Amino acid sequence: NAAAQDEKISKLSKERDAAVFSAGTLGEEKARLESDVTELQLYAAGQYDEGFSFAIEQVKLLFPDLDAKRLGEADAMNQIVDGKLVPYVPPQ
Repeated sequence: NAAAQDEKISKLSKERDAAVFSAGTLGEEKARLESDVTELQLYAAGQYDEGFSFAIEQVKLLFPDLDAKRLGEADAMNQIVDGKLVPYVPPQ
């Protein structure tokens, strides 16, 4: 029956349009969430670096006789390997 087929085609077209719209909306939401994650990562990194700087300032205050140049070698992105400060390398 042609009328039934037309009705089914109309229904399926509406479902397709809704799915396409939903996919677009989900894509926008994904992009927004990815942007939020990036902002939070940058904020966390800044907080980490700031906290490290505050700790160094406290050490300078508590131990004023320390060699300032040597203390300046301390960095939040260093790690200790074999008793030496070296740039941090993330595990692979």
